[in-house]
This record gives sequence, C-alpha cells and structure tokens, in this order.
Amino acid sequence: MIETMISNLKYLMKKNNITNVTELARLVKIQQPTLHRLLSGDVKDPKYVNLKQLADYFSVSVSDLVEKDLTQNIQKITLNFNSVPVIGNAQLGDGGYWTSMEYPIGAGDGFINWPTTDKDAYALKCKGDSMMPRIKNGEYVVIEPNHRFLPGDEVLVVTTDNKVMVKTYLYTRGGIVTFMSINEEHPPIKLEEDEIEKIHYVAGIAKESLRYE
Repeated sequence: MIETMISNLKYLMKKNNITNVTELARLVKIQQPTLHRLLSGDVKDPKYVNLKQLADYFSVSVSDLVEKDLTQNIQKITLNFNSVPVIGNAQLGDGGYWTSMEYPIGAGDGFINWPTTDKDAYALKCKGDSMMPRIKNGEYVVIEPNHRFLPGDEVLVVTTDNKVMVKTYLYTRGGIVTFMSINEEHPPIKLEEDEIEKIHYVAGIAKESLRYE
C-alpha cells in the first residue's frame, strides 16, 4: 500500500508540474518534514487527514490514492460544471456546532460553480474555525444529498435539535452512528440514529472565488 501511494503521489506531482516536496507541502498545507517522510516511505501508517488532503488536492479518492495504480489505464474525464445554489449560512455556535443553516426564502447568497450531476446539490457558507484546517472561515461546503456515503467520507450532519456539523462518517452499529471530527483536537462523537435528521455527502470545499450572483 505504501509503495503504491508513493508511486501515485510522484506520478500526480509530475502530471501537475509540481517539481519538489516543498512546493507540494505549500499547496496541500501539510508540513514539509511530514510530507518528506511520507514520500520517502518512513511513515508506515499515514494519518487519514493527510491522505485526505493529498487526495482532495489531486481530485482522487483516498482509496484510489493508496490502493490503485493511477499510472495505468488513465482515462480523460470531462467535468461538467453546474450552478449550485448557496442556501444557507453555517454559523459556528455554542459547543462547536453550526446553527442557522438555511436562509429565509428569497434571501440566498448566489451560486457556486461546481462539477456535479446531483440535481439537488446545494452549498453552505461556513463561518467560524471549528473545522480548521480542513474548512476555513468564509469557505463553502458543496453538498450532494443524493450521493451515497461510505466509511471515511466527509458528511454534513443535521440533528433533530438543529445542530449542524461536518464530520467524517465512520460506521453505524447498534443504532449508534460514530463520526470523527475534522479538527483532531476534538474527539469522535456518537449519535443515536433517532437524534439525526439527515446525513448528506460533502462533495467538496469551494473558495469564495467560485461564487457568483
């Protein structure tokens, strides 16, 4: 797995004209010594959060990055961008949760230009720093409610008492759903299924520059 991941990263760096580890570390916002150890094979059990940052930057899945030989059978993929409406303002509230998810009718905040085939896709503007460094204040999360989610995927979770959060879905067992916090300083959380109003797949994080009226 480690050898495949290293081979894939070197291939992706070359494909994207990234000439050295220093440049890649700056682009993906991973400390250079950590990335150097990762590419040299010194790290035998890489942190998921680092793998996710690398996979997201190169627009591949974590599983493909660590398991699939990306240098073989490369196919050209055409992305169709669509207008995804910004329907809410996810404001950091008490306890590290977001509140006030949806705007009043007619008071939206434009659109995000995003490649998606989900006709019900929507975006939320994020405020606060509880999801740092993954999601920064002022960035948008693009949600695809019709996309299935698997263990290891980032999801938007809305509880019955109106708490809104972005977490990594781990598993459901015995009526209990376990999530991992994006900010490693926060422990995993467990919620009973009847406490959850909805779980939607997070397709990605969009910069302010992708928003338009």
